[in-house]
Amino acid sequence: MKKITLMLLVAIVPFLSMAQKGSKVEYMMIKGIEIQMNNESADQAGDVREMALGSISSENTKLIVAFDYGDLRNAEVKAMTGKRYRTMMSAVNTAAEKGWEFINSNVISENKMKIHYYYMKRNKKK
Repeated sequence: MKKITLMLLVAIVPFLSMAQKGSKVEYMMIKGIEIQMNNESADQAGDVREMALGSISSENTKLIVAFDYGDLRNAEVKAMTGKRYRTMMSAVNTAAEKGWEFINSNVISENKMKIHYYYMKRNKKK
């Protein structure tokens, strides 16, 4: 019985390793760092809605967007990384125009900074 099990394992291992080599999907991560700038003129006792909307305003917020493609380097990568983005949604929409599909996201908030991680995938182009 041990010999049969060993022979099955030896026969199956090459098939399993071939299945892993031919990935038909590529992945990308969009990392956005949103920094809340100091605004001394803001009223500390202001309305909660105004404070929330003010934090979204591009006047008070600086956004740095980076696309992580891994080892992929081509004209598309240069075009997407060369643009400036006002919001994370504009970066995601730009990626969607190139065929990338949204998978998941994480947001980490620390003091006056939020770090957005958006995970994207698409089928490899032939």
